[in-house]
Parts: sequence; structure tokens; C-alpha cells
Amino acid sequence: MSWLYEQPIVIVALGVALILALGGAWSASGRKELLYAIGAAFVLLVVGLIVENRVVTDREAIRTTVSQIARDVQRNDRRAVLAHIYSGSPQLRRQAETELSKYEFTELRITKIHLVDVDRQAEPRSAIVEFNVIGSGSERGGIELDHVAQWVKLHLLREKEGRWTVADFEHDSPERMIINR
Repeated sequence: MSWLYEQPIVIVALGVALILALGGAWSASGRKELLYAIGAAFVLLVVGLIVENRVVTDREAIRTTVSQIARDVQRNDRRAVLAHIYSGSPQLRRQAETELSKYEFTELRITKIHLVDVDRQAEPRSAIVEFNVIGSGSERGGIELDHVAQWVKLHLLREKEGRWTVADFEHDSPERMIINR
């Protein structure tokens, strides 16, 4: 059912179809009750859109988290990036500190999110996210890196307070994703 909260177009399409059907019936019969039903359908459409906007699904929260991580990396805010690492993964934190210290980013943007697969049965709840990024910057030592494309796979776990954090990651050239598929 979470797909309904991720696709406002479905709510709009159903609401408009219902309003048009009721409008056609009212036009043919002229019954006042149908006019009231049109008003009620419009109110339900608006309420449905408000609820859709306020409910944040796991997939939406994950997309927001991944976008925030990309912004933090682009700003070279290592402390913020490390805050996105799962609390039970100190070795991953050390690995990320080492890897991040090698680079100075000027750009990092997500070009396409290919997969967001949430495992609702796992405890803690987990997800796999695969996406492509393009980054620019330099290595510590002066080597310029301009528009380097990477495939990234994150294994996310949901912390007790509800935040999604990175428990493991892989990155490689974009061809790896194509070959794996």
C-alpha cells in the first residue's frame, strides 16, 4: 500500500475520474445528491493529497538520506558523512574516514537511482540502494578528477530512532552494474 503514498498521480487520477463520472451522471439526471457527491469526491481528493504529502515511506526516507549523503560529500563535510554510518559499524566508520581523507570534492551528484529494495522483515529494517553518481574534485596530492562516474551500492539499516544509516557500501565503475544485470 506504500506505493499509493509515493505516487500522487494515482490519487489525482482516481479523484478526477470519480469527479468526471459523477459530473456526467449529474449532468444526465440533474439530481442534487450527485452534486453533493462531486463536492465530497473533491474534498476526498484534497485530503488524499494532503495525507500523501505528509506520510513519508521508507523508500522516500531512503532517497532523502542518499541525497543528503551526496550533499555532505560534495561539501566535504566529513563529520556529517560519518554521521550517516550505522552505529554498529565502527570498522566501516574507519574505512570511510580513510577513504574520504584522500579526496577533496567540488561536485557530487546522483544521476540515477536504479534500485531501492527495502526488507521490511529484517530486524533492524534494511535496504539495498544502487545508484550512479558523477563526481569532480581532486586527490590529496594534486591529481584532478573531473566528472568521474561511479556505481554505488549501499546497504542501509534503520536505527532505533528511525534514521537510515549506511552499514556497508561498494563502489566501482558504472559498467559493473551493467555486467551484474
